[in-house]
Amino acid sequence: MAQIEAFKILGLPERFALEDAAIEENWRKTIALVHPDRFADKTPAERRVAEQWAGRINEAKDALLDPVSRASLLIKAAGVDVGAETDTKMPAEFLLEQIEWREEHEAAAGNEKAEQALLARVEAVRSELLGKLAIAIDQTHDWALARDAVRRLMFIEKMRREMIRGKVHPHE
Repeated sequence: MAQIEAFKILGLPERFALEDAAIEENWRKTIALVHPDRFADKTPAERRVAEQWAGRINEAKDALLDPVSRASLLIKAAGVDVGAETDTKMPAEFLLEQIEWREEHEAAAGNEKAEQALLARVEAVRSELLGKLAIAIDQTHDWALARDAVRRLMFIEKMRREMIRGKVHPHE
């Protein structure tokens, strides 16, 4: 999705600090405009256009609900390359922490208390990064800090998804 287009499609302000509920609410209002029932008596061309818009509206929702995607859109709009595909350098201490978490996750398999404790630590780091992103993007416009934070968040989100998929929190 092109840089700021997702925000415009859903009628949301171009900022990082958005509540999921606001994104969902604006998505519901917007998707209702192209609901198939509204186009049942229209021409096939009009129905196709409505279907295409529905796809774009759903893509916008997905892009904004994902904090990595939302931050990346805003950082790119500021003219900064996140470097997700090309820059693989990360600080050694961060990479070591990731290795330790993975080892701990493997060792905790089947031990719900240990899995929950690790997930709580991952969630705490995630919350800290989300806060840094909100300040760096929305307030200080510190694009270098935002770039660093979103790149770290990419790793955290991957670890978090793996842990949740691993039945740590099956309801999420």
